[in-house]
Amino acid sequence: MIVHVNWKNLARRIHAALPAGALRNALTCRAYRWMYRHAGLWCGFDGPTFVVRTRDGTEVRSVQEFDPAPLVNDFDPVPLNEGSIVLDIGANIGAVSCWLARRVGRTGRVIAFEPDPKNLERIRQNIELNQVRNVTIVDRGAWDHEGELSFWAEGGYTSSFQRTSYVEQRPDRYQCIRVPVTTIDRVVRDLELPQVDLIKMDIEGSEVAALRGARDTLRRWRPWVIVETHVVEGRGTEADVRAELEAAGFGRVEVIPDIETSVVLAYGP
Repeated sequence: MIVHVNWKNLARRIHAALPAGALRNALTCRAYRWMYRHAGLWCGFDGPTFVVRTRDGTEVRSVQEFDPAPLVNDFDPVPLNEGSIVLDIGANIGAVSCWLARRVGRTGRVIAFEPDPKNLERIRQNIELNQVRNVTIVDRGAWDHEGELSFWAEGGYTSSFQRTSYVEQRPDRYQCIRVPVTTIDRVVRDLELPQVDLIKMDIEGSEVAALRGARDTLRRWRPWVIVETHVVEGRGTEADVRAELEAAGFGRVEVIPDIETSVVLAYGP
């Protein structure tokens, strides 16, 4: 019998069981360096600050440890240049936003969408820690209309508008609150963005609604799109994500399989 081990889930369980401190920090960094050993990624702690450096030398610092998986190869095919404009939908604690901000340079911009109040606090701390001045925070969720919705807030990467399996398994960790939502199209118009080069989206099952609220942006700019799909009420979002992107005129829509959830990559007419 072949047993497939989900190393990420195993590492998360071990991490959660360890008390905070130097030992957990050291083991965490060693685990990340081992899991991503083929990607040339380095991570470590500089006092209380978690530091990640990718193969190209781009460094990001964070007030909180995070899984650097998105920085390993998610953006490899994307031509991020000086002056690129990126929408980070589901910015979490802002570590990826800060890393992207360095990649696009001073003339580029990163628009970070995040509705979780605790995550927003950490985004602001990380922006200051990294001394980046080209990140704009949108303290709202991305949806297909303007308004307010119920939100399961956890202060982490599993916060969601959907009652996901994470919420079902540990409802005690979440607080159901009301948060504002907006559309990507509205934000692009309000900020008068001259272009959109990349949309990165990881929003725990709300990706289809967010894409519906980005139809004008998708059709007008045809940016690179990276969407992590999820399972909502037993049904994966991959097919609907692909349908939205194909309807927007993307000629190349690829699915990148993953042991947890697949990623959809779209680009080109």
